[in-house]
Amino acid sequence: MGKWKRVLVLEVEVAKDKNPSTPGGKYRRDTPWLVEAFRKKGVESEVLFITNADSAESLTTSYTDTAFLGRVNPMDYPGVLTLDEYVKLLNDLNAKGCLLGPLPEHMDRLGSKMILYELAGSSMGASGVFLHKFADMTTPGSKEIDRVLPRDGPPRVLKMMRGSTGLGVWKLENKAPGGDVIVMTDAYDQKTEEVARADVLGRFCKLCSEDAISMPFFPLIADGEFRFLLSKDKVLEVVHKRPVDQNAFTATLRSGAIYTILNLDEHRKMVDAVQKWSHDIRAIMKIDDVPYWWSVDCIEEDGAPTTAQIPSSNPQRHLVLSEINCSCLGLVALTRRRKRK
Repeated sequence: MGKWKRVLVLEVEVAKDKNPSTPGGKYRRDTPWLVEAFRKKGVESEVLFITNADSAESLTTSYTDTAFLGRVNPMDYPGVLTLDEYVKLLNDLNAKGCLLGPLPEHMDRLGSKMILYELAGSSMGASGVFLHKFADMTTPGSKEIDRVLPRDGPPRVLKMMRGSTGLGVWKLENKAPGGDVIVMTDAYDQKTEEVARADVLGRFCKLCSEDAISMPFFPLIADGEFRFLLSKDKVLEVVHKRPVDQNAFTATLRSGAIYTILNLDEHRKMVDAVQKWSHDIRAIMKIDDVPYWWSVDCIEEDGAPTTAQIPSSNPQRHLVLSEINCSCLGLVALTRRRKRK
């Protein structure tokens, strides 16, 4: 690790991303693996729970010769740490030259679901992605729900800007013509319920106190999702994530999805196209660089790719962007469900 003798992995103790298999059930699933990996490299490492009482100055004073790695899902933790406080801490640590990641610029520009709206016109962008202002969703008598899901339109997906493992991602579908009742499926727990059209956004905004985006529902999620793991512009690994059943509309480990590592050479055309796209988004997003460590999730759509689209490895299909993760990218160890292909 060069000049650092210690790496502290930063978490928030009250966050809901803890895994019961970790010591005391107190940490993210992958945090112990990271700590152990640093130790195997001869670097001291441990977990540090941060709050709004911590600052870059206090941390670097208390922990000399130390680098810091943020593993906090970017959101507000009332009374403990706000998103703005976390971003300031990262920026200040980066200014001191001791932040391993993530960079707040990347979190803001790439890690938010806003990226789906901003990249709608790119080679992997989806058509029909709409931005919904929080004020418009919460104004009494607002008709914003009709933009999210037209009364006689096909299913769509409503997403809050931040969150992971399906939190704040709802599939919405009109129960019958006229759309007075909406069938809502929550990607976080895969539970489905019927909600009056007038109540949907009110409930969503209790969970999500910021702007949101909506986009078409892609039925080929039933066949799985491709995750491209990248370091800068290089694809290191491609994982195919297949939902546990045909009714699931998300492919997270939490939902029971099966993860399969694909051979890069056997999928070279798709891999090369994604790597080229990772170069192109710098200009589109007006950023100097892409993250050191990030992932791109894609769902297939029917139709042979045009010269401007990203080809899938499946003939007569192309890839559509569903998410970018660079704020707190999770790691997955080999499990009984995960196999190499």
